[in-house]
Amino acid sequence: MLFIHHPPSYDKERNYIYDVIFREFLGLEYRGVVEDRSDICVRMADDNQETLTISDKFFAVSRSEWMQSSSLPLQPLPKWDIEEKEIQSLNVNGSLPIIYGNTPEEGTYLSCSDQGITIAVDIFGSAFFMLTQYEEIVKSDRDNHDRFPAQSSLAYREGFLERPIINEYVEILWWALKKLWPGLQRKQRHSRIIPTHDVDSPFGSLFLSPYAMGRTLAGDLLKRRNLTAFMKRITNLYKVKTGNVLADDHYTFDLIMDISEKHNLTSSFYMMEAQGQSQLDGNYPLDHPYIIKLMQSIHNRGHEIGLHPSYVSYQDGQEVKREAERLLSLCHKHGIQQSHIGGRQHYLRWRCPDTWQHYEDAGLVYDTTLSFADHIGFRCGVCYEYPVFNVLTGEVLKLKERPLIVMECSALDSRYMNLSHEEALERIINLKNICLNYNGDFVLLWHNSRFIDIKEIELYKAILL
Repeated sequence: MLFIHHPPSYDKERNYIYDVIFREFLGLEYRGVVEDRSDICVRMADDNQETLTISDKFFAVSRSEWMQSSSLPLQPLPKWDIEEKEIQSLNVNGSLPIIYGNTPEEGTYLSCSDQGITIAVDIFGSAFFMLTQYEEIVKSDRDNHDRFPAQSSLAYREGFLERPIINEYVEILWWALKKLWPGLQRKQRHSRIIPTHDVDSPFGSLFLSPYAMGRTLAGDLLKRRNLTAFMKRITNLYKVKTGNVLADDHYTFDLIMDISEKHNLTSSFYMMEAQGQSQLDGNYPLDHPYIIKLMQSIHNRGHEIGLHPSYVSYQDGQEVKREAERLLSLCHKHGIQQSHIGGRQHYLRWRCPDTWQHYEDAGLVYDTTLSFADHIGFRCGVCYEYPVFNVLTGEVLKLKERPLIVMECSALDSRYMNLSHEEALERIINLKNICLNYNGDFVLLWHNSRFIDIKEIELYKAILL
């Protein structure tokens, strides 16, 4: 049993992050001990000699500064140019940004002596900051969809968005614990590749209004001057309306599931329930026979169905609950039984901590929204699933966050990173390999409507190899 001796402040917040790091990530039991001190000291129950001392800066902030700009990390962040060979052998990349910590003595953030090990990095406060999305409450920056943009984040500005900084901190913590107490055993983790697919448009033409279809057809003829596309669209629409759903170019679900099954992977398909609340929502009725048949096919092949809440729902708990209940009711009615249901917000539209709380109240078991729309990478600083914390209420939720690492739009679209297929493949494969190195989760979002361009299909397949 480990004992964590810590100052008498922010008990709920401290207990949460200790639980996540020690129990969830490392699988170690601990007991907290409140003391009048300015740092954090970890001891073994039967060993009062050697100690692990860790900086405690973030939770030293006064209550009057809590969730104020003065509590954010000072920039530019200091860097730890790690020279210790034992740490260099870990999954820690070179110069390590220090989100919170003490100014090190003699230029190093690590010191070892007969009394134990001292780390001048505030591992726990930094992890709390990243995992709870604390800065998104403090900062008011938003894009045109009311999303917190990557370019406003500490991770982007300090150049560590494409590295899981908290995983690196945890590796250093584990190294120190193991060095002091070699008998400790770490929780065995197994990496997962999790392909996910937001079903915004299961059919390219079936549910278009006559006006929208007329505009699309007119665009084929007048704007794109493509008679072949015009004729193909009319032919395919006729085929779909007479029962041949495979003729629709957005109906790529069999291909997606074939690819996943080839790699022994389970795809998750997030379905939209809402219609008409926003022009950006899905245009398909969830109870349409073709949609029910699609969901049954997904379920029968062993893949997962989840919820893709509407554009407006990120701040509307009643709407999230209504949409979740509607999806679950239809699934139950048509013989689709799952032990749990998770979700991802449409347009990655999410607000901290409101949307998490709405998911909790609606009975969803996980959220997988958290990647920045405008940049791939580790928005949460970690590639492990973890329980979430409502910073405003001070409560730990049952809900888990399953961080999204890559959305294809973020990497490829001109409005975002605008990477070539070659550049995207290199960057995405690097992120995948990082996740696998930590025995973490590589969560990938690829919309069903993007499995049309053969180059994108090949890119997707190459990522999963």
